[in-house]
Amino acid sequence: AAAAGGAGPTGPYVAPAPGKPATQLWMEKRGHLASEAAAAGSFQDAMSLLHRQLGVASFEPLRPYFVDLYTASHCSVGGMPGAPSLLTHLDRTFDGDAPANPPKEPAMLYTLTQLEEGLKAAYKLVTEGKFTDALKAFTRMLHVIPLTVVATRKEVDDVKELLGICREYHIALRCELRRKELGASEQPAAALELAAFFTHCQLQPVHLALSLRSAMTVFFKAGNRATCTSFCRRLLELNPGPKIAEQVRGVLATCEKSPTDAVKINYDPRNPFDICSLTWQPIYKGSKYAEDPYTGARFHPSVSGELSPLGDFVRIGADASGLLVSHSQQR
Repeated sequence: AAAAGGAGPTGPYVAPAPGKPATQLWMEKRGHLASEAAAAGSFQDAMSLLHRQLGVASFEPLRPYFVDLYTASHCSVGGMPGAPSLLTHLDRTFDGDAPANPPKEPAMLYTLTQLEEGLKAAYKLVTEGKFTDALKAFTRMLHVIPLTVVATRKEVDDVKELLGICREYHIALRCELRRKELGASEQPAAALELAAFFTHCQLQPVHLALSLRSAMTVFFKAGNRATCTSFCRRLLELNPGPKIAEQVRGVLATCEKSPTDAVKINYDPRNPFDICSLTWQPIYKGSKYAEDPYTGARFHPSVSGELSPLGDFVRIGADASGLLVSHSQQR
């Protein structure tokens, strides 16, 4: 009786042995996710998983998200007067009607719904022309996506679709910000190439129209009217408003009268290509490339081994098994 706790006839009270803490039980479960390891406070385990799955090489950008995950899965409960508060664990499988609730999975901070709301906010920033703020928003999503947990295969597909959107917008916004840094007078060819590359990212129609109008203006002013015609035609295919359409037709008519390019650039709109967002050169179909194993962005082979600029935490060309955000992917 004394061994089980309580006062026995042969000796004083002996407290029962303490059970395993929830964090230990969370980590004992097979196939835990990186976000669950971070929520349990096992940061080293989370880092190992992300390194194997995504090729993560720099964890400094993820530090605040690890801390937030750990904080969100714990809470402090006040004790008796004069006694210290108790740290308890929040489990997302808790059921108030169940007779017993052994810890299984930590409460998660980042959800698919939050990512979707973040995407809407980022879209709004792009529409308003606040490209620097929009880039920060997409960068944050790139950091949060690997630390999100979803339940179904459908939600996994939604997360991967969001990842692809973040990749396209991250490259597009950096193209435009880089072009503005260079200035048309200092490096005219590079500025024109970046304006053209901006139009080849997979953007929402309203944002693609903005990129095409920008490229049309830049190329017309630079005297590259032969190439300018392609932007005019692509813009008209998006069925812009009557006022914009009239302006575009006027520019197109002027360009068709003298279809020549004053500045030679490395850009062929008829040949499919990816954009290396480190060298800022096109990678045409059939050319060799190195890949960001997390986002799938492609880079020139010469920069293999460097950190991908899409979040600054994944190594280009690293071997990785792929994004894992749901236990349904392990079945």
